Amino acid sequence: MLSPKPQRAILGGLNDAQRRAVTSDAATVAILAGPGSGKTHTLTARVVWLVDHVGFRPEDVIVATFTVKAAREMKERIGKALGSGRENRIILGTFHSIARRYLAAYGRHIGLSQKFGIAVDADSREIIGRICKRLQSGIDPYAARAWISKKKAKGTEAASSNAAAQKAAKVPGLQHLDQCYREYQDHLERSNLLDYDDLLLRCAELLRKFPSCVSNVQAVLIDEYQDTNGVQYELMKLFAQRHRRITIVGDPDQSIYGWRSAEIRNLWRLLREFPDTDEVSLEENYRSSQSILDLSLLVIQQDKKRYQKALKPIHNKGSRPVLRKLKSASAEADWVVSEIKRVMMMSGSMLTHNDVAILLRTAALSRHIESSLGKAGIAYRMVGGHKFYEREEIKILLDYLRVIHQPENNDALARIINFPQRGIGKITVERLLEEAETSSLSVWAVLWKHCRGDRTAKTKLTKPAEQKLSVSLLRPLDDIRKQIGEASGPNGTPFGLVQMIEQLLATLDFQKQLQKEHPDDYEQRWANVQEFISLAADFVREMDRSDEDALPEIEGLQQTKEVEVLPRFLATVSLASDAQTGDDSHDNKPLVTISTIHAAKGLEWPVVFVPAVYNGSIPHVRAEDSDEERRLLYVAMTRAQSLLYLSYPVFGPNGNGERNELSPFVEPVSGSFLKKGPCFDRPVLGEIARILQRKLPPEDSIFKTLPAMFSPEDNLFPVDPEESRQDVKGGFSRGEFQSGENTSRIKRPRLHGPSAGQAHSEEVQWRREYTTTMEQSSTVTIASLPGFVSVGAHQAAITAANTTSEATQKAERIKRSSSRRPADQKSIVGFVRTVSGSARSAAAARIPESAKHNDAVPVRNPFAVQQPESAPTAQAIDPGLAGHKLGRGKLMTRPAVPNEEKPVRRTQYACFSSSPPRPAAAEDGKGNNSVEPDDDEPPPPPTRPAACLHATTFNLPKGLGGAIKRPAGLSRERITPLERLRKPFKPLTINRS
Repeated sequence: MLSPKPQRAILGGLNDAQRRAVTSDAATVAILAGPGSGKTHTLTARVVWLVDHVGFRPEDVIVATFTVKAAREMKERIGKALGSGRENRIILGTFHSIARRYLAAYGRHIGLSQKFGIAVDADSREIIGRICKRLQSGIDPYAARAWISKKKAKGTEAASSNAAAQKAAKVPGLQHLDQCYREYQDHLERSNLLDYDDLLLRCAELLRKFPSCVSNVQAVLIDEYQDTNGVQYELMKLFAQRHRRITIVGDPDQSIYGWRSAEIRNLWRLLREFPDTDEVSLEENYRSSQSILDLSLLVIQQDKKRYQKALKPIHNKGSRPVLRKLKSASAEADWVVSEIKRVMMMSGSMLTHNDVAILLRTAALSRHIESSLGKAGIAYRMVGGHKFYEREEIKILLDYLRVIHQPENNDALARIINFPQRGIGKITVERLLEEAETSSLSVWAVLWKHCRGDRTAKTKLTKPAEQKLSVSLLRPLDDIRKQIGEASGPNGTPFGLVQMIEQLLATLDFQKQLQKEHPDDYEQRWANVQEFISLAADFVREMDRSDEDALPEIEGLQQTKEVEVLPRFLATVSLASDAQTGDDSHDNKPLVTISTIHAAKGLEWPVVFVPAVYNGSIPHVRAEDSDEERRLLYVAMTRAQSLLYLSYPVFGPNGNGERNELSPFVEPVSGSFLKKGPCFDRPVLGEIARILQRKLPPEDSIFKTLPAMFSPEDNLFPVDPEESRQDVKGGFSRGEFQSGENTSRIKRPRLHGPSAGQAHSEEVQWRREYTTTMEQSSTVTIASLPGFVSVGAHQAAITAANTTSEATQKAERIKRSSSRRPADQKSIVGFVRTVSGSARSAAAARIPESAKHNDAVPVRNPFAVQQPESAPTAQAIDPGLAGHKLGRGKLMTRPAVPNEEKPVRRTQYACFSSSPPRPAAAEDGKGNNSVEPDDDEPPPPPTRPAACLHATTFNLPKGLGGAIKRPAGLSRERITPLERLRKPFKPLTINRS
């Protein structure tokens, strides 16, 4: 019994449910742990409790996980708690690595050679592909491989009964699949290979026939129990067959590997076969905000068959998750990038790109995301991407080492037979493989006998090819094999793993071959080779320091000791399928994570995006189990700590109007989501900081770093792209929107480059006013209509707001028009002046009574033809904006304060720029402008701030009116400043840096 102090050390930091699970006296304990509930901490504490409190020897405890990463993390935690290196004596690892250790030690009892190798995925694919081709049965090799794997995964007894049932039902194609299965197993046996499924099956066979192999085992603990398949469930019971002490940790709601033969029913099998199981639910969630957990539960609780349990958050409400509708997949990707930028900018230094993850149902969905991230210059990492051991140069070295260890490995030899170039083509290699398999020989044996003259190969080989095979392949590898054999003798010269690799590199002149075949990136590839040597050296040092692969001695049972280091190194590499060694190529630069949802299981991020949440993606169009697809979405949502975004494109990728329907898992609860990203005010950011336990930067420091034209709101994209599309097509007359025929074309926002952050026509909510950050320094009000306000509407607004008397304006207008041109001559000048004279009365007649006291006075656009009644109206523009002169060929600058001593000509016309306003100037009735308005007239209506447009005026040169004959334009011989104005206006860009 432990003293109170060590007990406090083990149980410290655990909640009540976790303590109950750790200290349970029941033989079988089922810990049902939801996401973020501390299951790994609980399981490691249970192991320490069994060793230090109950008194089990570390070597009598088996702990099985599903990934190498999880095994390493658990071993490190147990080591810190136990101390004295006792964690190395625990039989801890993945199911496959534990099974391999037992087969290496006791496999000879079931006829397994001590030097068996592991057939990696590439070997299995190539073997089954050749068998299907030889049988000419029309079976797809991928389908055959999946069928074989699922058959093995069901377990020994289940597989045999299932096969019998299928034969009884006369399933079409079953005979060909059975024949392919038998030939595949025969080939593995001749090659002394076991595939991944065979490791589990043969270990189960061993423990069933020789239970004394595990007679010492006191307790078995299984992590991620919901991912076990049939044979793993069988192995768990066989490991614990002596004392039947089992502890499992899992969450049925996170069972997402049915396609890999995982069986969610294993939990009910355990509860049925072990009725005295102590069930403990860990419901306190330490990861996510309450809002994220509430919505996640609403999604998963739609499955009425699930094991009923809840999640209790320890954090506050937090920001509600977002469900965003976008027009297309490319627009969705651009929105994700814009929102990442907004989160980063508005949080200051509290969040980095390392805190962001984009989780996808399938890797194929990453194309638009990667493209948009690349354009924005945001670095990212792909989880589950090109791993270190899958790089071409490393795979070549591993295949050479496999052939040294097992010359009968035909597929490994076939992959290296022509590296470096030996004049052997692909067809020749295929014929050698076919000859070897039909002759029940290995390719090595065929080539060795042929080159020595003992047997002539049926496959034709040229003399140069024979010479190169003998000199640069067969003899060098045979010499290394002899050196390994001599080193294992009592008086042999030491020949270590690193020395073996270096000799192999020198024999092949590997560096020169890389430089020859990959001149562009040969240095990086050679650096990978050097890293591979370093990994081999680390493996040897770890093996010498602690012999963790050794199993405890059992009285009366002889155990085979693994002496050679090469087979153990190759087995470790083959089983490290999820290792990411050597992938850090970005100098620790913060990276956004892109991952499939399956690969993200067990991980967490402060900010999570889940794109493509539509029917056909989640659930996937080829999914057979909709409940598992729902659990997959649940896993994705519960990866988020503080911010969760779901999104989907309304229209499909084909551009033919095909619609995407929102996922049926989200549709029932869609009303609980925000329709756009949250407003990052101080309360929201403060809650994020509390959840993440980070320090929130001061508000001043955040806003100082915001770039010009940055939008702090999620307003670059319309909330409902379908409504925006309808408005563009039918909501405005052509004169109001734009000239030209293609008025339905809309542009995507520019998210990258100098004008990043500006909302373009598609992104504006057409029928309502909008504002941006420019409103802080602008007092201009514009119509809700995006684009330019017409000259007539603008001049009418200025006239309506002018402080001069209406009678004086009318008299002056009649006097000027009668002296310059006939009344029936409708030039632009006359037209604008006519509109100016009647603007006040016309505008007043059209404004509803309820709108006359608004901040801005809307007026009709006089240039619009047959304007519909529902069309939006223009609003008044401050007349104080009319004093800014436009310099030809110069960048626009801020307007100066009006000067009383320098009168301005009263014949003025307006265009638009992005400069701020200046104070208004009023006419004095003598053709000059004065600063002070007439006190008899009411002041102009107040204006509201807006985003884009300001007015600029210039004087019409004297005599220009006589030169203008038609509103349609002038000839090239009579170009005037007014014609330049009438052309499509392109505002100049102001460099605000």
